[in-house]
Amino acid sequence: MSYAVRNTIILLITLLVFGGAAFAYLKFVQQSEIEKLSEDLVSLNKDYQEKVQIRDQYQPLLDRYNKARDIILGYDKQLYRNNNPDDIYDYLSEINDDNLELYYDYNFQDSTIQDQYGIINSTIRGAGIYSDFVTFINKLENSALLNKVNNVSVTPAPNLGSDEFVSFSMLLSSYYQKINFEVNDSTSRFKIDPSVSIFNPFYPLILESLPPNEDNLVNIERSRILGLTSTRIFIVDQTGTTQVLKPGDKVYLGYLDKIDIKNNQATFNLDKGGIQEIFTLEVDK
Repeated sequence: MSYAVRNTIILLITLLVFGGAAFAYLKFVQQSEIEKLSEDLVSLNKDYQEKVQIRDQYQPLLDRYNKARDIILGYDKQLYRNNNPDDIYDYLSEINDDNLELYYDYNFQDSTIQDQYGIINSTIRGAGIYSDFVTFINKLENSALLNKVNNVSVTPAPNLGSDEFVSFSMLLSSYYQKINFEVNDSTSRFKIDPSVSIFNPFYPLILESLPPNEDNLVNIERSRILGLTSTRIFIVDQTGTTQVLKPGDKVYLGYLDKIDIKNNQATFNLDKGGIQEIFTLEVDK
């Protein structure tokens, strides 16, 4: 074999080895890398599209959130932040401490859960002045925290020393959050509906006895007029003290209604335990 032929054969074999190695590298190494990169590209494209959708949805969702937040902050009602009955008892005590005269027992019954909130059910039984009891419920239902009053029972309790006292019982449903969310802490804590009447329907229309004159007002039935003008009268009361009264001024059981300068007399409106009476005093002559 000539030298030239041998070198040609060696060159061909070398080229075949390089070619096979290159083919194998392309086939078994780069092809797998290409496939992996292709899969990564698909995954990245998918992730990119999802992030594009999130980006596109962000502003509408932010606008929706801000609108919902403004609505919530505009509410005059809030939910209790948890389902602790002690918080409800403390809230009731705050209402009762506001110059009210009520004595009651608070008993937790159970707690029920709804989709977006929970309810604590409890019973309240006690006694107190009727007007204070009505004010208590008025504040409880109209103030910031959401409470509902049901099954109210009220009965007279004159054995407590006054016809103004009543015994009462009621069921209380207090609503609390299942998840924390922003509320308007600046909302006035206690509110009242001024249109609610506190008239006691159990109070007798005519009293068995007249109330005592605790403020030592002028008892006109035991007094006499010394003189009068068109705007005031000069009267000696039951204690012998000279006093000056103007129309509208209070006296025991009533008030001075008008002055009749022509007839030298004064007229008083009296409420004698439910019996309305007009009483007239003339100037002593």
